[in-house]
Amino acid sequence: TNDVYIISELATKNNIRLVVPGGYRVRNMLAGPEGVSYVKQLNIQKAFISATGVHLDHGLSIYTGDLIPFKRALIETALSVYAVVDHHKFGQTALRTFSTLQEISGIITDTGLPSDTIKQYDAAGVTML
Repeated sequence: TNDVYIISELATKNNIRLVVPGGYRVRNMLAGPEGVSYVKQLNIQKAFISATGVHLDHGLSIYTGDLIPFKRALIETALSVYAVVDHHKFGQTALRTFSTLQEISGIITDTGLPSDTIKQYDAAGVTML
């Protein structure tokens, strides 16, 4: 993970092997070429990524461009990529798109997403979980 809050939580767990890619801190995330380079060397089976906005036309987006290379490295390296976003982010677009919806394996969200929105994404070929 590159999330400093998750790192802090997992660092005290003895039965978890914690891998931190390195970099510099941008809010609560680690970013930079060190982390990107490290991720590209891994054999990642499943990657879970966050987004500020999820939009049928604009894909997955965020405001901070510093995080795009890291997210792109995960998308390009992992066999399966899942966006994990809450229902409030659907239909929203942030400043910078980092992925189309076709590049990901599916979207994991909470139960607050209206059924008509789920149907729209299903009709567009997006796997909703």
